[in-house]
Amino acid sequence: MPGLVSDATRIWEINVFWPLGSQCGVWDPKLKRVEVWECIRPHNATATTEPPNNHYWRYVARR
Repeated sequence: MPGLVSDATRIWEINVFWPLGSQCGVWDPKLKRVEVWECIRPHNATATTEPPNNHYWRYVARR
């Protein structure tokens, strides 16, 4: 279900295929929390497609 955050949300990684609707977590060291993003366009991860790139990701929540 889109928008639901799972305890098993995967961390964002480069060189990984992210299908539509998949979620990833990105650690924010300044605020000491994880930002959760949902893939809105299937793609292979590169340095330029990392969240918060709004062409590929939609913000969901923080944990």
